[in-house]
Amino acid sequence: MTKTLKNIYYNFEEGNYGLKVVFDLDGLYLLFDSTNFIYTDAPEFDGWRNWNKLIYKELEKDSLHVTEIKEDELTSYFVKLSNSDVFYIYQHMDLEGTWHQNFTMVSPEEDYYNEVVEYMEEEWVETVVPEFRNM
Repeated sequence: MTKTLKNIYYNFEEGNYGLKVVFDLDGLYLLFDSTNFIYTDAPEFDGWRNWNKLIYKELEKDSLHVTEIKEDELTSYFVKLSNSDVFYIYQHMDLEGTWHQNFTMVSPEEDYYNEVVEYMEEEWVETVVPEFRNM
């Protein structure tokens, strides 16, 4: 499925994990709900258009798309884009013992890009094929 990536919206909720992301694929949406990915034509998250919009210059080119999604046993997630950048979702624990998720967009120019890609390519990291849910 090759749809142009138009925007990325995200929201952090209180409590364990809590990251939610909507990848706007020009009328189709890829949702991340802190544990899995689902394609849908109508996001089920209330108010998602009012979430934080990722500022990412590559979206302005109107030719970017998702090429692969990978997961390491519910701890790390990788959304590889057609320009080789990786939307990397990871977990960390705060001082109170609460798990949080965060993300970073990693480009080939960055020092830790190879480290992230090597992790993404480990044999235990699985390719994810999101189901389609018609809402």
